[in-house]
Amino acid sequence: MPITTEDILMPTTTMADTARLHALLDEALTLADTLQLPLAAIHIDQALAQLSDVDVPAL
Repeated sequence: MPITTEDILMPTTTMADTARLHALLDEALTLADTLQLPLAAIHIDQALAQLSDVDVPAL
C-alpha cells in the first residue's frame, strides 16, 4: 500500500493541534490561577495531564 500525502500530513497536523491545545490550556490555567478559580484550575490541570498522556506517533 503506497504512502499518500495524507499519511504524512495527518500526524503533523495532529501534533500541531495538540501543541496549540496545550498552549491554550496553559493560558487557561494561568487565567484560572490569576482569577483565583481553584476548581477551574483543577479541571484544566487534569486536562493537561491527560493531554500529556496522549501518545502522538512520531513521523
